[in-house]
Amino acid sequence: MALHRNAEVGENFAMAFAPAANIVVPPIEELVLQRGDMLLIDKVVSCGAECIEVAACLGPDHPLADEQGIPCWVGIELMAQTVLAFLGLELRAKGEAPRIGLLLGTRNYEAQVPHFPAGRELRILATVAWRDDEGVGVFDCSVRQAGQGERELARANVKGFAPRDIATWLRTAIDG
Repeated sequence: MALHRNAEVGENFAMAFAPAANIVVPPIEELVLQRGDMLLIDKVVSCGAECIEVAACLGPDHPLADEQGIPCWVGIELMAQTVLAFLGLELRAKGEAPRIGLLLGTRNYEAQVPHFPAGRELRILATVAWRDDEGVGVFDCSVRQAGQGERELARANVKGFAPRDIATWLRTAIDG
């Protein structure tokens, strides 16, 4: 099993999504499979061969919000969806559809605040730390409050798995 940074799509992905390329990034719904209230990210802000930045704004009326705002544990899902958007862009560059991704875990999740501000734009950044040929990857992620005085609100290493064929993988995992 080979570990690599972004060997599957490599330079083609970087060239297709470099900020200077002036391309139109598709709507987030074309990159991830979450829908409704569980689609937490709004749009891709920037992306490259090994990183992506997305924007999210969860209002005070969102089902995950409480009186103080958005609980900081929601940051883990924001990071996971950001990683899926990165994969969605890679797959799109190869003419493939988005995949189901499985969050395998996080390491060193550190939140600087107990709640993210509701109704304020957040920026989530994910950078490839390592990947293998089986669809497992680790990304260094952070959540920042956007705008003037931007500051980091949370960070973690997120490990995920996006098998090529989830049904076959599940059958194999269950049946041995």
